[in-house]
Amino acid sequence: MSEPVFKKRVRLLRFGLFAGMLTLAFRLMYIQVAQADDLSQRAEDWIQSTEKVPGLRGTIYDRDGNKLALTGVAYEISVSVNTKTMTEWEETPEMYAQFLSPLVGMTEAELMEYIDPAKHAAEKTAAVGIGPKGMKVDSSVHDAIEEMHKQKKMRGISTIRKDIRRYPNGNFASHVLGYFGVNEEARQETGLAGVESFYNEYLTGKAGERVFYTDRDGNPLPSYQPEITKQAVDGEDLVLTIDSMIQHFVEEELDNIVTKYKPKHASIIVADPNNGEILALGNRPTYNPAEYAKAEPESLWNNWALRAFEPGSTFKSFVLTAALAEHKLDLNEKFQSGSILVGGEKFSDWNKIGWGEIDYRKGVYVSSNVGFVKIGQKLGKEALYRYLYDFGFDKKTGIDLPGEEQSTLFNVEKMRDVDLASTSFGQGVSVTPMQQVAAMMAIANGGKVYQPHVVKEFRDQKTGATTREVKPNVLTEVASEETISTVRDVMEETIANEEQSHGYIKGYHVAGKTGTAEVPDPKGGYLSDAYRLSFIGFAPKEKPKFLVYVTVDQPSQNAPLMYGSYIAEPSGKVVLENALRYYQVPADLSDQGPGKQADPSKVQQDPKQPEAPKAFVDVPDFVGSTAEGAAKTAEKYKLKLDGVGDGAKVTGQWPEAGSGQVPVGAVVKLYYGSEDSAQGKVKMPDLKGKSLREAIETLSLLQLKIDPTGFGYVTKQEVAPGTLVPFGTAVKITLSPQS
Repeated sequence: MSEPVFKKRVRLLRFGLFAGMLTLAFRLMYIQVAQADDLSQRAEDWIQSTEKVPGLRGTIYDRDGNKLALTGVAYEISVSVNTKTMTEWEETPEMYAQFLSPLVGMTEAELMEYIDPAKHAAEKTAAVGIGPKGMKVDSSVHDAIEEMHKQKKMRGISTIRKDIRRYPNGNFASHVLGYFGVNEEARQETGLAGVESFYNEYLTGKAGERVFYTDRDGNPLPSYQPEITKQAVDGEDLVLTIDSMIQHFVEEELDNIVTKYKPKHASIIVADPNNGEILALGNRPTYNPAEYAKAEPESLWNNWALRAFEPGSTFKSFVLTAALAEHKLDLNEKFQSGSILVGGEKFSDWNKIGWGEIDYRKGVYVSSNVGFVKIGQKLGKEALYRYLYDFGFDKKTGIDLPGEEQSTLFNVEKMRDVDLASTSFGQGVSVTPMQQVAAMMAIANGGKVYQPHVVKEFRDQKTGATTREVKPNVLTEVASEETISTVRDVMEETIANEEQSHGYIKGYHVAGKTGTAEVPDPKGGYLSDAYRLSFIGFAPKEKPKFLVYVTVDQPSQNAPLMYGSYIAEPSGKVVLENALRYYQVPADLSDQGPGKQADPSKVQQDPKQPEAPKAFVDVPDFVGSTAEGAAKTAEKYKLKLDGVGDGAKVTGQWPEAGSGQVPVGAVVKLYYGSEDSAQGKVKMPDLKGKSLREAIETLSLLQLKIDPTGFGYVTKQEVAPGTLVPFGTAVKITLSPQS
């Protein structure tokens, strides 16, 4: 090769190398300058995540300040498995396991199964969880980890806040509270039933935001602390109208109904008829809101208090009011009971044979279907519908609970004579228990139909200050005070004139009405052996304090007679009586008892119904008996006795004689008045271990009042057992849930 050619090639090579280096330099400059921001953002996006931070969910209280639902602050533990980072910090997985073991209740070996870096080497994961026990740890664990971080120790362990909703009383008022869980469609936690759902927006508050760093698999990097970029606003607290003591009575009685009769469903509602507040609401079947995922769908979604069904004879009270208000009915006028033909269809009284010629007042007492068919005819289609609509039927009450069903009445323009007839005694229409409660409030309070509600007020979570109150809301007004007063009188007389007084409470003038409704057959007509039994009533009649509604759907065992008066009314009485005594509502001492006590053997039976089974007996009269005589009577009736006092003879009993039927083997409380009773004093019994209901019954027997704190079972009483105290003394007791 000649020298000129060689030099030429060297120059070309130099030029090529120079051009290549110049291109590389320009490329590096372009990447570092022109693309710097974009690439930096892309790199940051790779490891940076933004997450919404919910405010602390509001607490739900009962009317007396007891917590029914609250949010517990919880944290999820994440542990580094990055060996390079741990080496820099001079930390090891074994150190993490030793530190965490006593905090989370796991052995070191169990922890190593999760946090051994060798198990995650192929995954290139920076941090891992430690299983279920590390997903919802409380603040004390978080604080212990934070304390170590301040000392620059255990930096490979981090926590992320994950709150948990707690329901400290199990299934207590579950259909009012609802539950809080994950909405699968929205993929976020939210209220899913009850007030948790209805007031979710207020309980939740407004979410904030935080930024944190993760590895490629989304696991938080323990070397980076989350940064709050937007502060969350905590939700509001709710104060319910629910009275936990009365709710306790309701839950206990529902359990009794289920144990005794095994119905498909049962529901009890207690309301203040003077303002629309729901004081208690319970259903069976029920569920535990904290474990809603384990509940049967039937119990989870079924709030029977808001379901529509044929009401039966409880509906007659509203038809009666309409007829009296329109001056279409003279209660003293007589009619022939038994059966009546309307539009080619025969309507019969519930006993099939009637009571001969009776006046309409007695027609109400005995719940004559024929009598109410005639009342409906006197009233007419348009007037009947107008009053039923004003009472709140054919529209929702608007109660602050989700899932309220619509009622169904006949279309007036298409209404046939047979439709008018069946509507008049509560058949062929469907209404909800809550609608009946709202309507009966008007009869109890003088004409005002209040909107029922379960929330009393909202409070600021931090200060506890009331932000707004739920005021009583009058939906409509029906009839005059004079008309309403007549209806109340007739309803009280109905309870007092029952053949067997299952709803009468001495001194409290209970006004009420029972219902026995046939269950529609999906194939048409009605089932021959299925009934929905109910009772609605209030007390005291003139100044009502409480209104109670009980419904028992298709009892399947031990039912004496398939009537609301035998199944639902006794439970209504129990709840009413306990509530009246708990609130220390004064009794009318001049009340001498029901106007009529009939011989049970002469009670007219429905030929289709079986005789009352021997599993139930009437409550005998023990007053005046010696202990020996009382024992013989109890043996005869197959009852058990629980005696209080050291007198020679029985001076009081619970339940009272003639108050209805009780199951064989039931306990009757007897008080043996001592000589000190003459001086107006009684000996204090030992109440420890008794339920609130038992304590109320025992103290009422001794003419003592009760001043309880908490609910559950008596753990402490202020007056020692055996102490002589004057009649009327208020005894302070402390109750706690059963462990």
